[in-house]
Amino acid sequence: MVGGKDLEPIGRRCFVLSDPKVLLLSSDESETHEWEEMFREHATLRIARNLDELQSNLEGDVYDVLFCGWSFHMGTWHDALGQVRLRCPDLPVVIFSRTGGEQEWVKVLAAGAFDLLIPPYQKQTMIPILEQAVASCEARRIHGAASRRRANPKCLALKQCSIET
Repeated sequence: MVGGKDLEPIGRRCFVLSDPKVLLLSSDESETHEWEEMFREHATLRIARNLDELQSNLEGDVYDVLFCGWSFHMGTWHDALGQVRLRCPDLPVVIFSRTGGEQEWVKVLAAGAFDLLIPPYQKQTMIPILEQAVASCEARRIHGAASRRRANPKCLALKQCSIET
């Protein structure tokens, strides 16, 4: 068990959470449906359609990864990434875009996103990306908890999506 969640063996190489919580930020109905179908058997998916819904979801629950559209109703990936960095700095953000190339990929990674995905979105390539993002999130949370305990030995509790003041 890690972070109160069951682990499931994947071959001989690693473990991932058996039911990762994915937050999807997209206002495009067909795109949203495509992601729902892809993750149906592999994750618990919550959908946000704009920045207000993103903020509400981040304040109300803990997620393992955010998949975010390049643009959505009244916002862009960059706006969303800023909100995530303020509220949940350990949360990996995977950006997806219908178009994009090397320049966009570099821009997204330089801004602190986990990855940039372009079509075709296929289950056999998306699931490993989901697994890597979740593993990265868990590693960051564990490292963050250890760092906070070293800084303040009396602090034993870990609130996963909080800003340290």
